[in-house]
Amino acid sequence: MNKKALIIIALCALGLCIGETHAINTTSLAPINTWEIADPPQGYEKIHLHGTLMLGIGPNAVVAGASDNAVYIGFNQDFGNVSISIYNSIGGLIYNTVVNTAVQSVVIIPITTAASGTYTVEINNATDYAEGDFDHN
Repeated sequence: MNKKALIIIALCALGLCIGETHAINTTSLAPINTWEIADPPQGYEKIHLHGTLMLGIGPNAVVAGASDNAVYIGFNQDFGNVSISIYNSIGGLIYNTVVNTAVQSVVIIPITTAASGTYTVEINNATDYAEGDFDHN
């Protein structure tokens, strides 16, 4: 079985093939960290991020969203190691982790036990930051 056939079978097994199956040129596929994630997945309300991490790369450099159960963060570029922090409305830190975006392009943070209120997510690397607020019910 050739390489293209194996890729098609793998995509179909993941449920990514809908309708007709077409051969794809595997030499032109982009690395995962350069795929464009424009919005968070269904069920997440978009968190509007701002900050220097978003400058020069575009408004979708980092995409974030919040649901009743979790915060979703998707990286469209390799930003190296980033610190992800979530603060409550009085500035108390409720979550912090460091993620290597060269290895992990999506982070899902459970928030089911957090009290209802407004929260701020901050994302920092060595030189830049992005932040945005979200409500949790």
